[in-house]
Amino acid sequence: MLAEDKILFNEIKNRNLKVYEALFSNYYPPLVRFAEGYIFDKQECEDIVQNLFIYFWENAEKINLDLSIKSYFFQSVKNRCLNHLRDLQIHDRHNLLYLEALINQDNYEELQDPEIIVKINAAIAQLPEHMAAIIKLKYLEGKKLTEIAQINQISENTVKTQLQRAKEKLRKILIDSTSIYFLF
Repeated sequence: MLAEDKILFNEIKNRNLKVYEALFSNYYPPLVRFAEGYIFDKQECEDIVQNLFIYFWENAEKINLDLSIKSYFFQSVKNRCLNHLRDLQIHDRHNLLYLEALINQDNYEELQDPEIIVKINAAIAQLPEHMAAIIKLKYLEGKKLTEIAQINQISENTVKTQLQRAKEKLRKILIDSTSIYFLF
């Protein structure tokens, strides 16, 4: 670590607010731009950088600074961005599991979350027409397998097979759309 960084860091440990403000003014804009390379949400990037500076101020005594302050800031922002992306992925995987459970539920329209219903309806719209019709009869209209078979003039086994295939396709559609979200 450079002598200048040691002095600045000691000033932070001694609660020198002017040094803290100078570091913030100097590093905040480039750190936000750096974070935007990971997360394409400017507000979230600003929050991440601000939280880093708060942590840096409140925990200076606990921080073991072997690198330059600049390196510490950029590495910390990178780690925080990656953690944020990981948390988003976990949240989206939870939503995906929730969506899969809903596909297996008898009447998903009883749900309270309109966003989930929109996602499921969009996925159903991507199914082949015959499959989508069977899914709608089963899950939207609550028809029994025998009724669906009679309406479509097919056997109950064919209805079961079509429902199973539709569920697999829906799962794939939802996984694919969620994984695209992971990337962005």
